[in-house]
Amino acid sequence: MTTTTSAGLTAPLPETVTKDIIDQFYRDGNAIVKGVLSTEECAALRVLTDEAAKSSPSFIVRNPEEMNIAFARLFIREPILSLVQKILGPEARFCGQNVIRNVPGQSISHWHVDDKLEYPLPPDVPRWDARVRLPMTWLSVQVPLSDITSPEDGPTEIVKGSHYSGRVSPKENPVFEGRGAEPVLCHAGDIYIFNHQLWHRGSPNTGKRTRYLMQLQYARGDSLAWRCQGAVRTPALEKVLAGADPKLVDLMVGPPKYV
Repeated sequence: MTTTTSAGLTAPLPETVTKDIIDQFYRDGNAIVKGVLSTEECAALRVLTDEAAKSSPSFIVRNPEEMNIAFARLFIREPILSLVQKILGPEARFCGQNVIRNVPGQSISHWHVDDKLEYPLPPDVPRWDARVRLPMTWLSVQVPLSDITSPEDGPTEIVKGSHYSGRVSPKENPVFEGRGAEPVLCHAGDIYIFNHQLWHRGSPNTGKRTRYLMQLQYARGDSLAWRCQGAVRTPALEKVLAGADPKLVDLMVGPPKYV
């Protein structure tokens, strides 16, 4: 399944290395860190994913953090956490987890940005200024649990820098400022920090092995981002809202929505 011999990492990276990774992430929208998880860790997580997939209706195993502590504890694993905190701040916290387990023939192959376009631009403004680091509310850390070293393995494809476009991805053959699609090739245990506003897709898995890609999703946890959570459902507020217009109830205490 995998050829990597990585022993894994368990500590923050040197400051100079961290700076280079973060600079690349902001510039390109994606940055790879090699050999974070060990060979044994990846093998064990694949086994746990296979077990979880038996009850999954799709090839995406959702909420694995609810199934085994081995999934959940990756959120505090170094150097993952310290890198995320450099981007989202010291209060960064969990906001989602899944494992994409696609056998040959399965993929999320349409070009897209995740959820919604967050920083749109009018037609007469060609792009965001490259000197600006666009703020982020959340991000993904992608963790390959199997080798994805060939186009046949169904690697994530990205258009570097396209998070600065201020536009949704074209449906086919996306190109931004002369840069077209590039595969993210990596070994089991590598990670790549990923800006969800980057134009991307999962290319078709045309090989003979199952592709395992875990996604660790972190959000800002500071007081400003916390304002998006709605009102606290105190007993007093529950009394006020009892029998109220459902539209008002949803506005006051409903979950955040992507629209």
